[in-house]
Amino acid sequence: MRTEGLSALGHSEIRIEFHDSELIEEGKSFLSFISDYVTNGAKLRAGETMGYGYWATKFEDAGEQTLETWEYNAEATEFIRGASLTLQYWKDQNATCKKYSAEFEPPRADRLSVISKGVFEGLPVQGVRYISPDQMSGWWITTDQYDGDINSLMNEHTYHLTAARPDLAKYLALPHGFRFDTSQGEDVWFDEEVAMALTNS
Repeated sequence: MRTEGLSALGHSEIRIEFHDSELIEEGKSFLSFISDYVTNGAKLRAGETMGYGYWATKFEDAGEQTLETWEYNAEATEFIRGASLTLQYWKDQNATCKKYSAEFEPPRADRLSVISKGVFEGLPVQGVRYISPDQMSGWWITTDQYDGDINSLMNEHTYHLTAARPDLAKYLALPHGFRFDTSQGEDVWFDEEVAMALTNS
């Protein structure tokens, strides 16, 4: 999928590759976002990166006045051609926020999340998002293996969380004050006590 008409305005056309027909609308939205960005005075050049929702994209020269969209792989170790993961995160996180009438507030994937034992091992989890310093996502995600000893918790880049637990990625754009629990299916709610703590802090 690609834009058409940006070159007439002095910009490179943008091309995006993905491999799931269910992401077509998300692909269109991504290209519209980029088109609005450049037609409002910004300039995209080869090698530049841009966050889109939760994930990071990069633009590479594809010749013929075209920039091709690349994205981080799931482990965020290297950029790969295409944007399937970016669009899937966007789709799933927006759907979850819409389902629970919540604002869409994805953290950056390189922010830290607080994780307990058992999360990376695939156990059911409980998550809560707090207002936090800039380097933190705000998410605290624990399992029944957490014994209440805060020293046993780990700070992990959030992309490590979603690489190990892609099933949890859809919850991460829920705003501060939200909780989720996967121990008995899916339970998501806004915690008034957390909200009050945030208001009074």
